[in-house]
Amino acid sequence: MPATKGRVGGSLDPTPTPSALAQVCYPSGVLAFDLSRLAGLALFAALLLASSDARAADAKTSSLSWLRMPGADACVATQPLARAVEERLGRAVFVSAAEADLSVEGHVEKRARGASSGWHAVITVRDASGATLGTRELDRADASCDAMTEPLALVIAVMIDPDAAMRPKPAPTDALPPGEPPPATGATPVTAPVGPPPPERPAPAPPPARDPWRFEAHAQATVNHGLAPTLAPGAGVQAILYAPKLPVGFRGYTTLFLPTEATRDGARASFDMLYAGGSICPTLRGRVNLLGCLGGHLGLLRPRAETANRGIREDVLLLWTAMAELRVHIPLVAPVGVAAGVGAGLPILRPELAYTRAGGGRETLHRPEAYVLTADVGLGFFFP
Repeated sequence: MPATKGRVGGSLDPTPTPSALAQVCYPSGVLAFDLSRLAGLALFAALLLASSDARAADAKTSSLSWLRMPGADACVATQPLARAVEERLGRAVFVSAAEADLSVEGHVEKRARGASSGWHAVITVRDASGATLGTRELDRADASCDAMTEPLALVIAVMIDPDAAMRPKPAPTDALPPGEPPPATGATPVTAPVGPPPPERPAPAPPPARDPWRFEAHAQATVNHGLAPTLAPGAGVQAILYAPKLPVGFRGYTTLFLPTEATRDGARASFDMLYAGGSICPTLRGRVNLLGCLGGHLGLLRPRAETANRGIREDVLLLWTAMAELRVHIPLVAPVGVAAGVGAGLPILRPELAYTRAGGGRETLHRPEAYVLTADVGLGFFFP
């Protein structure tokens, strides 16, 4: 009788077979995972990682130098063109020239040849050492340069990364709020009621223009009747300051007069006169400025005896006169203008100059009149 396998002297062989080991470790009859299948999965994962690393290594970077020639200002600019290329490649591509693997250089210009017109672009790609890898030219006959944007982005993307550039763009998807299920097919969407739009707030009114300080200055010729013995001509200056938002001017003036003479009973004296004054002038401003001024002036009247032994004293006489004036100021060509005015006044101080008559006794040689009349005309400047 042949010997039974696995038995020695009627007992079990101490060296178990693989199937026997499986039955011992897994009494339910489920076999252990096949080691050869596990090794195959590990090899496949390693190949996927290697392929991914290779594609990442091939993803080259580039710099972009883009120029719009005269007449092509309406064409795409550098930044929008770079965004269009990166959108087509699906990744960030452009870096500084010092870090880039490639350099893309191009320009676009308006083409005009006889009756035909359009756009012409030239694009060149170089490697990191500066060697030219390729040049492409692109022409379009469209009236608008916007038609060049998409072809330019495609050509540059292909020159940088042909595989990525030729992949179709991903379709845009509308994101749903977190936790909200997609709408059921065929269901009618329910639109929430929309209230009336909020009323538009009116734009704030621009601040009012600031009224500046205004200033006028004139050199003027003046005549005065009533203070000197005869009609006195003179010359002087005046200035007027207008405060912002006030229809009032503040006027100041001074006038020096030519000498005048008084003669009586053989006694003769000459007089020098100077006065300075100020007034407040309510004003109607326009192309012609009308002023009504109220004020007064203080003056000095200095006599000089022209005949001896007639008792004519040469003391300086003080004058004080209240004045009212009507004035007109006309701007000519900025900043030149003319001014004129007439006035009437009442002397408050009327000093008297006396002399000795030939037969004895004192007599008045000169005393200011009970009223004063003035007139002046001048040429000057106004600001602003």
